[in-house]
Amino acid sequence: MTIRELELTNFRSYVTAKFELHPAVTLVVGPNASGKTNLLESLYVLASTRSFRAKDRDLIRHGEDYMRIVATSDVEYALGAAHGNVGIEKRITHDGVKRTQVAHVGHIQVTLFEPTDLLLVSGAPEGRRKYLDFILCQTDRGYLKTLQLYRRVLKHRNALLDGFEVSGGRDQIFTWDIQLAELALEIYQQRTRLLDNLNSALPHLYADIAGAAEQLELTYQPSVNGDAYGDAFLETLARNLPRDLAAGFTTIGPHREDFTISFKNSPVEAVASRGEVRTLVLSLKLAELDYAEKQTKLRPLLLLDDVFSELDRDRRGYLIERLRDHQTVITTTDADAVTREIGAGHKIIHTELNRV
Repeated sequence: MTIRELELTNFRSYVTAKFELHPAVTLVVGPNASGKTNLLESLYVLASTRSFRAKDRDLIRHGEDYMRIVATSDVEYALGAAHGNVGIEKRITHDGVKRTQVAHVGHIQVTLFEPTDLLLVSGAPEGRRKYLDFILCQTDRGYLKTLQLYRRVLKHRNALLDGFEVSGGRDQIFTWDIQLAELALEIYQQRTRLLDNLNSALPHLYADIAGAAEQLELTYQPSVNGDAYGDAFLETLARNLPRDLAAGFTTIGPHREDFTISFKNSPVEAVASRGEVRTLVLSLKLAELDYAEKQTKLRPLLLLDDVFSELDRDRRGYLIERLRDHQTVITTTDADAVTREIGAGHKIIHTELNRV
């Protein structure tokens, strides 16, 4: 799928703007704070229904009641958001026909490369959970539905914990525990399968980029015994009830789990140089891209947010080679430097001219 045109209304810094995208490479050029990343972000939001860097309410231009993103390919995809009675309300349409989030996500495949990707190694567990969930939601609508159900059940259980009454309270919580355990097992199984796929690709990608092979492995860290996850989860929920009551929320589950990265048989943050971390993260993002293509038989739209300034010449060259068969949107402050390296057909959008 190729996106030909992008139209924004009240999105971030844009009042109204319309852009034509090149089928190969579109460079979004301008000084800092001119709206480059906002444009790129709009494509990510349209694909996934949420931002990679902001809350929903911050996507609507300050002082406005709503925003709208429309992308035209063989289908017109549109996502609108407005201030409602209970937060931000979204509406998704395909050629004017309303779609649910589950029915929409996956139609536009995107892979994002951006400077904060380095936090996959050094950042908080929440970022790594979001990374796994984003890939799985894009490539499997069943996973998105399971994740939504898990969050709903978790919310009900937490509400019971907050207003716990001894009379009948344990029985009510146990009813939600059973549902939570079933959904948690599905999420655990999907995440670990994804990590298995990434692990099979990572060492080869790293060796191709770095010119030397290294030991690399992603290991999931479940909150209960992974060998018998479902049963162990249910048993631990019951055993941890006093602790959960004291905390006022559920203290185990996929919403608190993580994965670790080992490099040269040691924790990556302990032994990897900055250059090695950059190569590892680039390998991880390319493994994500390969996985998405294999699962969906679609070529994702690639979004590169000022990453060329973060990579040395060799890594830039390797990344450019991998971009050849994908529609790509690149933000940069230096168009000349990037165009010299990409050497392909491209279009340039100057954001300082397109903010209103």
